Amino acid sequence: MSRLVAGLKRIAIIAVGYIAGVLTSILVPVLLITLLEGIEYGNWSLVFTFDWLGSFPLAVLTVAVCALLIVGPAIFIAERLSLRGWFYFAVTGAVTSIAFGVLIPGSAGGFVFNPGFLGFLATAGTAAGSVYWLVAGRRSGRLMGRDPQ
Repeated sequence: MSRLVAGLKRIAIIAVGYIAGVLTSILVPVLLITLLEGIEYGNWSLVFTFDWLGSFPLAVLTVAVCALLIVGPAIFIAERLSLRGWFYFAVTGAVTSIAFGVLIPGSAGGFVFNPGFLGFLATAGTAAGSVYWLVAGRRSGRLMGRDPQ
């Protein structure tokens, strides 16, 4: 029974890490765009950001479901092979974010092959992978209390 509970705890930690990564992947580009807008035009208003946040729940749901199709196998492989390195999750996040932006119709608009836009996607994915690593990835493949150091 304790192995079952440990497995359920691990699944819960993976889910929390994934949601934290999704939230990060959405917020990082918004904050980067706001910062660059302020630097370029001297407009430090966050009004457009707050307007965008009205559709935030729909964005989270869309990204969470669609990105899981891409990153789900990578998380499964990390758990199965006990891959715990930050680099694996950062690169996986960047690749997933770029793939999401290129493959999901309408998510990238006309910016698909714009290097600046792909840079935003890679930055957001790297940040999301890093957050996932902090929450769940450092202990990949480890059931609570079952894997010795």
